[in-house]
Amino acid sequence: MRAALVALIAVAAALPGDAVAEKPYNVLLLTFDTTRADFIGAYGREDATTPNLDRLAAEGVLFEYAFTSNPVTQPAHSTILTGVYPMVHGVRDNSMFKLPADRPTLATVLGEHGWATGAAIGGFPLVRAFGLSQGFSFYDDDITGNREDFRGRPAQRRGGTWYDERPAGHVNDAILPWLREHIDERFFVWLHYWDPHLPHTAPAPYGELYAHEPYLGEIAYADESLGKILAELERRGVYDRTIVIVTSDHGEGRLEHKEATHAFLAYGSTLHVPLIVKYPGAPAGRRVAQRAGTVDIVPTVIDLLDVDGPDDLQGRSLVSVMEDPDTPLEPPVDYYSESLSPRLSHGCGELRALYRGSLKYIHGPRPELFDLYEDPGELRDLSAERAGDFESMRAALETFVVEHASDAAASAAHEVDEETRARLEALGYLDAGGEGAEAVEETLRDDGAVPQDRVGDINLNSRLRQQLGAGQFGAARLTAERLVEAAPDNVFYRASLAQALVGLERIDEAATILEQAERLGGAHQEAFLGIAEKLFDAGEIERARALAAKVVADEDTAVGHVALARMARKAGDHQTFETEIDAAIAVDADHGGAYLERALARIEDERLDDAAADLRKALAVDPLSLPAQLAAANLVAARGDLEGALARVERALRLRPSFCEAKARRIELLVELERKDEAAAGGREMERTCQDDEWLEAARSALEGS
Repeated sequence: MRAALVALIAVAAALPGDAVAEKPYNVLLLTFDTTRADFIGAYGREDATTPNLDRLAAEGVLFEYAFTSNPVTQPAHSTILTGVYPMVHGVRDNSMFKLPADRPTLATVLGEHGWATGAAIGGFPLVRAFGLSQGFSFYDDDITGNREDFRGRPAQRRGGTWYDERPAGHVNDAILPWLREHIDERFFVWLHYWDPHLPHTAPAPYGELYAHEPYLGEIAYADESLGKILAELERRGVYDRTIVIVTSDHGEGRLEHKEATHAFLAYGSTLHVPLIVKYPGAPAGRRVAQRAGTVDIVPTVIDLLDVDGPDDLQGRSLVSVMEDPDTPLEPPVDYYSESLSPRLSHGCGELRALYRGSLKYIHGPRPELFDLYEDPGELRDLSAERAGDFESMRAALETFVVEHASDAAASAAHEVDEETRARLEALGYLDAGGEGAEAVEETLRDDGAVPQDRVGDINLNSRLRQQLGAGQFGAARLTAERLVEAAPDNVFYRASLAQALVGLERIDEAATILEQAERLGGAHQEAFLGIAEKLFDAGEIERARALAAKVVADEDTAVGHVALARMARKAGDHQTFETEIDAAIAVDADHGGAYLERALARIEDERLDDAAADLRKALAVDPLSLPAQLAAANLVAARGDLEGALARVERALRLRPSFCEAKARRIELLVELERKDEAAAGGREMERTCQDDEWLEAARSALEGS
């Protein structure tokens, strides 16, 4: 019986068509974000903890010199998944572009040939809004959903920033149920691990093991997550017939060429990426010194699977080189990279690069020529010494750009919505004087500020964001002042200075900056409104309301109307309060903050049924909202159920144990319930842990009244 079944399978495998492919291999593509090749053990990093990447290199083929087409996440991944350069797929920077619907991805190709296709991504630049979900029947991009902490307890979600992410372990959790469901089919899975990208907060034990080098810790954690996927494939018996490809979208500057991060310059520090390919029958442990590119991944997979792909692929299959590293390439293959983000997002010139033989030419406002065989670190510009090579490489790059361009790429320009604009501006994009998607021209341009000379400002900008996020307001003020001095008209820099001043409680100075500003919308609108509310609380009521009105006039948003409503309620202006809440809901019918503010007002007015309806809407938007949980406790207390109110408050404290307002409210409820010993213990704990004078005083008053 078994022999007959084996014979039947063999016959079926020989049949034409896609019902049973001749090479029914699975495909697993993993992209480690922002990962330099030289920070991986298999590439020579002795203190790296990357056993799973090293294992794949030992079982497959490692490319020593692979390069990305762009040092920015979205365009780089667009090339990885389409096998064409940015001039064809059209994606040149984060968020201002969307992969055109008619550009086939690897998922499109394999899906049409019968593979099940699933993906899970870890960072905001790759959410489905930007088009990379094309061809995937399953695409999990829920990066800002409700989550648990390391003990499995419910925790507040993070949201609203460009750095919205989920750790690699959560990416695995998103894909594993789908993978198990399709394990008996041919499948293509793409996993994206964002972790090595800033900010570096590796989980235990890697955060502790690499406290001196958090970047290595993040890579080690992502490698561990990769290992869990490989182990799952082994347990299910499909590892040996799965093609595994690991690469990165780009590297990280790490202050080489004075670039701290990436997305600006076009040197190997951000363009050289790992590329490891393990496939059935691969020559184990082979290392290929010939140059390769991420543009080659799609053609290579198509060749390994022996399926038809798009006719206009611009990469080449690497199969022949993997089988015989000495295979001569005829004709010689040029590779291309670009960094247009300096122009599109920062108002500088742009950079385009061509690799040919030992030479690399970078075109821009200050073009450069390097011999990578003699100078792999790109430290010695040969433009003057080798004028003939300089001119021939420039001409070759110009020809390459023209010949590889496509009119269809223009359709990738993407209108940025307000949420995305806010996230871009939170990184200094758009407000930083960038020209936007319309600035793309398929020609060699040498206009604009020299990016190599402006990278210091970009580093300061990155430092400023980190300082503000860490609450280092004194340092942030000094950094912002340096940036404002260099670019007095830059709205982002001025807004950041105002935020730093608020952190230092220099509210009047911050307000003055805003009153003088021409634009107050965008990513910093909530911060501007917060400054206005601090002015209000300091007693400058009319000035505060005028400033908030100016912010809302600049950009009509629900959050702006809610801030105006809140100030109106504090001022006793109930008519304006209702008008502004209605305006907020008109702008955004799902704005939980508007319903919450109205619920709070209705609780005060003892309109408890109306308040309950508003709270239900607020909690439907965000079930883990701490202010809404506390408001629900107050509503329950107003109805006379003090025990129920206490349970609500304690749930809020489980969500955030450091929530001082909830601690104070808990003490008040315990006093009312005559549980004085517990209230006193809570008061002592607050004195030790809470720095908020308002809620400390509320707790003290409750205890004194008991």
